[in-house]
Formats: sequence, structure tokens, C-alpha cells
Amino acid sequence: MSTRSHFGSLLIQVAQAVARMERDEVCCGDLTFQQFETLRILERIPHVTLGVLATGLAIDQSTASRNLGRLLRAGYLSKDPNESDHRSALLLLTSKGRATIASMACDERDAIAAIYERVSPNRRSSVVEALTALSDALESKVVPVPRKPKKGRS
Repeated sequence: MSTRSHFGSLLIQVAQAVARMERDEVCCGDLTFQQFETLRILERIPHVTLGVLATGLAIDQSTASRNLGRLLRAGYLSKDPNESDHRSALLLLTSKGRATIASMACDERDAIAAIYERVSPNRRSSVVEALTALSDALESKVVPVPRKPKKGRS
């Protein structure tokens, strides 16, 4: 097997394992992973529109709209009027949404810590270095999740 093929195989294997971990150990209750990601984006950037959220999740607006509908009905999110564009609404987490994020973030940290502990101590820095290189390579092609602007910048 060539290095490129081996890389591809490992990348798929890791992606599937992370998805399973997120589904089985982190995302619990009535939320899907995509809904959890939606809550995480809204935690970082409150008051975003459906369009910004869909772009951040790399999904189409109709899919984002369906997910938001479920989250709104379940009480994880609320909508505020968008004063600058009355055709859209601004989304934000409710106290239930914030509590869910806090709980799931703890579960996620615990799951990641367990994986880290299973990596041999003498290989951890190499694994972190490789993951950094992989993350950099992925970010160069993926639409970045919108970030909250730093103070003093527009």
C-alpha cells in the first residue's frame, strides 16, 4: 500500500472513530452531532443569522433551518429580531442551551482525555504535531467557522 493510500485509509478510520466517539460518548439525549455543533457555534458567536450558521456548519440553509426548528422547539435556542435586516432573525442560546453545551463539553473533554491517555507518553508530542499539520491542511480547504470579532475590530 502506498503512503498516500495508507494516509487516506488512516484519515477515514480516524474520522469515523471521532464521529462514533462524538455520537456515543458526547452527544447524548435528544441532540444529533450537527445540532451539538450548532449550539457550539452559537456559544462562540451569539446573535448569528441562519445564513452565517449554515456557512459555519458547511450545510445548506434548508438543512440548517430544519435543525434550528428542532432546537427552537426543544428550548435550546431563541430568536431575536434582526434590526439591520428584518427578513432574518438573530439566533442565541437559551439557558437550557448553555447548560447543555457545558455538560457536553465536559463529556467531550473526558472522552478526548481518555484517548490521549491511551497514546504512549513518548509518542504524544509526535501525535500532536501530526494532528496540527492535518488540521492546518484541512483548514486550508474548509470554510472556516465564523469567529467572534476581537474587540476594536469590525
